[in-house]
Amino acid sequence: MAIESTFKEQAEELPIEGRKAFNPNGTFSIGPFTVANVNRGWKHIGGFSIFSYNNVRANQQHEFNVQNEQGSEWYVFGASNLQEKSLKSNTGITIEVAPNMEYYASYFTSPESGQWHLLTIDPRNYLERDKFEGELSNGSMTYKLKPVYKFEDKSLPMPDIIGYEFKDGDSIIAAVQVVDNGKVWVKAGLAADTRMVLASAVASLLLYDKLSEDVEHTEL
Repeated sequence: MAIESTFKEQAEELPIEGRKAFNPNGTFSIGPFTVANVNRGWKHIGGFSIFSYNNVRANQQHEFNVQNEQGSEWYVFGASNLQEKSLKSNTGITIEVAPNMEYYASYFTSPESGQWHLLTIDPRNYLERDKFEGELSNGSMTYKLKPVYKFEDKSLPMPDIIGYEFKDGDSIIAAVQVVDNGKVWVKAGLAADTRMVLASAVASLLLYDKLSEDVEHTEL
């Protein structure tokens, strides 16, 4: 996908291995991180509640764990097509929700930096792309998400999102291409916990089946 050249030149690309574009539910790796135990539905949720609701009404639910080279791991829980009220119940969200949007959220807890949520609100239409909102936040730190619609060296955008950039202020710190077999870039020199937080968010986006996901990498 097309991303800012300055970021791409300085970033580390984390190779994705084992992920199949048309069946992305199995175990795969993102650089040194392993994504495993992928389940459609929540089996390990216990007393967990996403956005303050124990029984979230969603079109799809999934869970998986992320493990680093040292063996540390945590579970990530995701849901899409959430009801607005589920999102509004969480005071940690800093962006406005609106009707007629496609919502995706994931939630996990880092032993170092606490509870994180990823939220995207997608108008599902390139012409309304300015209405897209997204964030990855633990309450004290918030990274904004920006959708990407264009492939590198192509003049025309795709009708649907092909990837996302994670921004800390005006600076890109990570990017993920979610179509084809996927690609991931991460800013060099980030703290280990930040890298694992970003890996968890990236993995959830790679496992997120958009309601209207029909994008293929075609020549324009």
